[in-house]
Amino acid sequence: MTWNSAPLNFLLAGMTVSIAFLLVPSLSITLQLVVLGVAVAFLGLPHGAIDAYIARRDGLWRSTRGFAAFVGIYAVVALSVIGVWMFMPTLSLLAFLIISAWHFGADANARDQAERWLFGGLLLSLPSFFHPGDVASLFEAISGASAGGLVPFLQIWAPVAAIGVFAMLVRRRPPAQQRWTDIATVAGLILFAWALPPLVYFVIYFCALHSPAHFGRVIRLVTPSDRTRAAAYTAGFTALTLLVAGLAFIALTDKLTIQQSTLQIVFIGLAALTVPHMFLVDGICRAWFGEAE
Repeated sequence: MTWNSAPLNFLLAGMTVSIAFLLVPSLSITLQLVVLGVAVAFLGLPHGAIDAYIARRDGLWRSTRGFAAFVGIYAVVALSVIGVWMFMPTLSLLAFLIISAWHFGADANARDQAERWLFGGLLLSLPSFFHPGDVASLFEAISGASAGGLVPFLQIWAPVAAIGVFAMLVRRRPPAQQRWTDIATVAGLILFAWALPPLVYFVIYFCALHSPAHFGRVIRLVTPSDRTRAAAYTAGFTALTLLVAGLAFIALTDKLTIQQSTLQIVFIGLAALTVPHMFLVDGICRAWFGEAE
């Protein structure tokens, strides 16, 4: 984990919130959902909203027509994910967990695929290990009653992944400071997963570590003369995503509770955006994006 202050900010945010929960342990699920929605909207979404700029820098589009084609393909992929989720919700949730494990696994400076799967699997399975009932309820709200059946498998995987990740860190030979940064970050994940409700744990990881780290890597590749353009793309696509999410929320609240609507908008929406985002940064633009490592 070598992205300047991202791990430190993650640890500070996690410790601060954990102490707050010790003082006020009974934070309602409604307030947790408000925090989740606001944090993802303003701290999480921008790291994916900059994809249009990444694609332009990598030469995927140059003209207005090319831009329209890029946005159209991105939207079709995202809508396809939502469509599949409607017909196969539990399988889609499982697929989302798997691809998220791969995507988030890069946050551990993985040297091979095994390390990437171990770290990504650890951070996603920890809430199920410490709070199985809460996670099962969340899964069921997102993907129906059968989705809770995924929790026992995550419970089994969590200790296996933890042992593997710490073995991975011991086996490495990075500078001493980097080794301690990595160990502290993994220890922080475990501590926060134990101390915090699953939704709050996710917010801390996604908005204080993953998103800023990714965004920071991209920003280092942006020339000073291009920063206004990059900011405009990011702000524009963040606003567009929030508009679509708001319309979807209005539609869902006619059929579901506000809590269910919020959970589905956030997590199914993230799944829909994660797939084209991964195609771009982990696939098509991987060589250009790797310059920021």
